[in-house]
Amino acid sequence: MTTRMLSRDTQLANEYTFSRKFIDNYLKKEIQDNPDMVAKVTEGARLLSVWMAKVYGYDSKNARLAQLVDVDLEELVMQLFVGVAYCQTPELFTSVSAQLASRLKFDDKADSILTVAEMLAVLCMTDAFDIVKGEASDSLVVQSNIPLSQRLIGYVIQSGYLPPMVCEPLTVNSNYESAYLTQNDSLILGKANGHSVDICLDVINKQNSVALKLDLDFLKTVEEEPSHALDTPEKVQQWAEFKRQSYQRYLLIAQQGNRFWLTNKVDKRGRMYAQGYHITTQGSGFKKASINFANEELIEGVPPEFMVQ
Repeated sequence: MTTRMLSRDTQLANEYTFSRKFIDNYLKKEIQDNPDMVAKVTEGARLLSVWMAKVYGYDSKNARLAQLVDVDLEELVMQLFVGVAYCQTPELFTSVSAQLASRLKFDDKADSILTVAEMLAVLCMTDAFDIVKGEASDSLVVQSNIPLSQRLIGYVIQSGYLPPMVCEPLTVNSNYESAYLTQNDSLILGKANGHSVDICLDVINKQNSVALKLDLDFLKTVEEEPSHALDTPEKVQQWAEFKRQSYQRYLLIAQQGNRFWLTNKVDKRGRMYAQGYHITTQGSGFKKASINFANEELIEGVPPEFMVQ
C-alpha cells in the first residue's frame, strides 16, 4: 500500500513538472506579475491592431486576418508570449510558428501557421523575444527575452512530452479520458476525429495495465543512434536535443523504480498506438529493444525452430 501511494505521489510530481498544461499557467502568472511584461503585452496588442487594420493586396491574407476581428488581442498576445517563453535556447522560427498555431484554432492549419509567423514578426518589435538570422545560409531562430525565475526556467527546460506513468494508469470510462491523474484528452488521434462512439475502451484499459521496465544493461552498453540521415545542421541539432532528453527520461524512470506504464490511443480506423515519445514500444529498433515486461515469466514448451540462437 505504501509503495502504491508513493508511486502515485511521484506520478503527480511528474505531471506537475513536465506537463505544459501546468507550466503554461506558471509562465502566465510570472508575466502578469511583471509590470514591464504587462506593458509589452499591451504594446503587442496595439501593434497587432494596427497590423490588422491595414488592407493588403492579397485576398487570402485579408481573409485570414478577418478571423481575428473578434479575438481578445491582449489574451492572444499573452498566449503567444507564454509559448515563446519556452525558447530559452534558440528555436527554429518555422518550428515555433507551427507549435503556436494551435493557439489560434483556425479551421485551416496552414493558415494558422502563416498567421502566427506574421504575428511573431510584428510582436518581435516589443523586444519580448528576438528573431535572429546568423549567416546567410542559416535559418531564422526565436530566442525569448522574457524574464523568468530560475526555478521556472528549470521547469521550462525539462518540459515536453509527458514521461510514462510510474503508477498504474486510471481506468478510462469515456473517449475523452487520458488515464493520467491530472488531465484528460481525446483517446482518438487527430484533433478533428474525436467522437463518443464505442472504441473498445476495455482493450485500451487492458493494454494500459501492462507494466514495463527499461533494460538498463542494454542502455548502459548500447548507444542510441539516429535512424535517419542528419543531412542538415537543423537535423543535427534536433537529434542532439532529442537524444539528450531521451537519456534524461531513461535516468528519471530508473531513479523512480524502473516500473512504468504506457498509455494508449487509437486512430480513426481503430489501430492502437502507445503514447510514448522518448520511451516507447513503437519507435526505433533501439527504443523497442530498451523496454521489457516488468513482470517476467519463464516461457516453456517453445518449439526448437522458434528459439533464438
